[in-house]
Amino acid sequence: MWDVCVNMQKAHLIEVLYLVNQGSGEAVRGLQRLKKPPGFTEETYGDTLARLEHARAQVNLQFCDDMQDSEQKDAKRYEREQSKGGRRDTEP
Repeated sequence: MWDVCVNMQKAHLIEVLYLVNQGSGEAVRGLQRLKKPPGFTEETYGDTLARLEHARAQVNLQFCDDMQDSEQKDAKRYEREQSKGGRRDTEP
């Protein structure tokens, strides 16, 4: 049962990361449309685009790093269970 809860939490986190990336993409597309009208300074919008993309990339990197740590802990736990003859622990 614990495994199901953990997997649901992971799925929820992946969904949230998807939404963050989707929102970031919308913000980037909006800024790109702002660059098009005459009289707007493209440099300011370009700098903002770069900062948005950098922030998005940083969030993704941190998330992937955190998920890798979590998956490695799970793998070690499952290896211990397998070495015990397949008995599954209910505790993390």
